[in-house]
Amino acid sequence: MGDVLNTLARLHDGVTQVGFHLSKLCLGIIVFAYCYEVFARYFFAAPTWWSSEAVQYSLCIGAFLMMPHVTKEKGHVAVTVILDMMAQEKTRILYWFIYLVGFLACAAATWISLDENIRQIVKDVHLMKVKPIPKIYISAWITYGFASSAIYFLRMLDPRTLGAGKPASGMHG
Repeated sequence: MGDVLNTLARLHDGVTQVGFHLSKLCLGIIVFAYCYEVFARYFFAAPTWWSSEAVQYSLCIGAFLMMPHVTKEKGHVAVTVILDMMAQEKTRILYWFIYLVGFLACAAATWISLDENIRQIVKDVHLMKVKPIPKIYISAWITYGFASSAIYFLRMLDPRTLGAGKPASGMHG
């Protein structure tokens, strides 16, 4: 059973790594679309129809592709003043509770988002933009981000690794 879980964990990490790189690509698309729009609008008086949509879609997709990576690396903002004052054993218990709450919150958000994704498919909901597209093409990434982060929080509940790689003291982003 341990080999299966290790294989699944490596697969999850691999998918997260691909998402990390795709998220960087989304950032590149945002920069390119903004720059192109400014150049086309102010130098040629020819605004684009697609740049605003490309930026909006890339921002949503990129943020939720990056979310699991940030969760895995424990890169979220953490104010650890209270944890820094506690004994090591009590800190481990509190971290376990924090990871449990993180898992439950992400799992609930996944459930809500998945329910909305299903509704969008059943009702054929489209984004009303210049070029309408099915809303599921964008909102599915929200479900992915929360689901994958929930799995990372679940993995962090392992008592053998609890507290390993915990955030350093202070506030970080």
